[in-house]
Amino acid sequence: MTALQSAHDTSTVLHIDALNAYYGEAQAIFQLNLRIHKGQAVVLQGANGAGKSTSLKAIMGLVKRQANTLALNGVNTLPLSIESISNLGVGYVPENRRIFTRLTVQENLHVAARAVIGGAWNEASVLDALPHLKSLLKRSGDAISGGEQRMVAVARALMRNPSLMLLDEPCEGVAPKVADAIEAALRLALNQGVALLLSESHDGFAQRLEANTVTLHAGSITV
Repeated sequence: MTALQSAHDTSTVLHIDALNAYYGEAQAIFQLNLRIHKGQAVVLQGANGAGKSTSLKAIMGLVKRQANTLALNGVNTLPLSIESISNLGVGYVPENRRIFTRLTVQENLHVAARAVIGGAWNEASVLDALPHLKSLLKRSGDAISGGEQRMVAVARALMRNPSLMLLDEPCEGVAPKVADAIEAALRLALNQGVALLLSESHDGFAQRLEANTVTLHAGSITV
């Protein structure tokens, strides 16, 4: 056990201290500090280009990053690959959804499945959380609407049995009924103790999830 793990508060899922992120040589995130606990939602807000999406990508290891601490459940993720970070229990929903359009909805769920002892999420429970997908299981990903693809992306993240979900604008540009379905599923995840970190442009979504908000401007937290 590392010193970081031994000092870890067991309620802390994500611990970030002085995170910097880069696209090539250009720095996009500056000294980001954040802690998220079990069953807690935090929403990153800010204008386009403020660094919301980049913050999520940095946590996943999709961009170059440096930090004093970047830990998931006490495990230092800085040296880990994207696959290893995901396998630690991170469900990531990027803004472009990124489902497998040539696979059926059901196959998309099975590909994402991550078995965890005592894990609450499997195909049945995910479909109970997002019941609209039950009628779409045999359809290919390219035969459903953009909003339905967004629901599949959220369902895939839940199939990871995550302790942390990272969601980039999960309800942007979708019909109200789709947004309501996603919001209801995220509430269930919170009740199961999953920590949520979301990029979101609209205050109402954060308020309905009773989330803490963090505002970014030009890659830094505003006070």
